[in-house]
Amino acid sequence: MAEVSCVTCGLTGEAITTPLFLGKLEAEIKAKVCTGCWKKWEGMRVMVINEYQVNLGDESGRELVRKQMKAFLKLGEQVDSSKVAENFRPPSS
Repeated sequence: MAEVSCVTCGLTGEAITTPLFLGKLEAEIKAKVCTGCWKKWEGMRVMVINEYQVNLGDESGRELVRKQMKAFLKLGEQVDSSKVAENFRPPSS
């Protein structure tokens, strides 16, 4: 089991071993983000897509998700994602 010093949580954690299909970003994410923080991002990604009603078929929608991902994982510029967490309501079953 490989370990990585995670820039997101500041701890040493298990490295991501599964393919992410993120092109150029994949190598940087695998080198700097642990599996636990990546899993947290996967949950947050759903909230971002739902809250902003992102159309992933449109390049501007994919760019918005990319910016939110970089901010969440602390890999680049910071953006305000407080609206997402405060207003998200999980679907009722």
